[in-house]
Amino acid sequence: MHPSLLKRSPKAMPAKAGIIASTALAAALALMQPGELRAQAAPETAAAWRVECTGDGHTLECRAIQQIFQRDTRQLVASVAVRYAPDTKGPQMSLLLPLGLNLTEGVSLKVDAGPPEHQPIQTCNNTGCLVTMVPNDKFLAAMRTGTDLKVTIQDASKKPIEMSLPLLGFGVAYDKTK
Repeated sequence: MHPSLLKRSPKAMPAKAGIIASTALAAALALMQPGELRAQAAPETAAAWRVECTGDGHTLECRAIQQIFQRDTRQLVASVAVRYAPDTKGPQMSLLLPLGLNLTEGVSLKVDAGPPEHQPIQTCNNTGCLVTMVPNDKFLAAMRTGTDLKVTIQDASKKPIEMSLPLLGFGVAYDKTK
């Protein structure tokens, strides 16, 4: 092990890794041209939404997950999670986006050519920027029957960037979160 690594506390290393990952995501996003991002799933998942669950031994919380990777480098650019929230007895959607965005403009989401939903960016930390929303029944129904979820953000120089996530398997994955 390199001597400089021995001087760092174990708690500092994950934080620095998150900062490095976020910086790499922001740099990859900054180099993109508008409309250049497209969801890229691992070959074994065929771009379908997947379900991830965590539990504490008493309860199990599951969420439907879809991620966007930069085509050439396979770096994670954005992650979308939709879950059934038992406390509110309804859906909750979270998006994790890279650093380096224009925070004043927020995010625009739409299914196919449907009406856009505008959402503010709530907070940013060393892993990225977080957007949470409660999708209404109409938006959720559109996600179940639609082809693509289109997420539009602006980079720091106010250039719009549209990312398109396939909705293949969303309905089945979301139903498993209940």
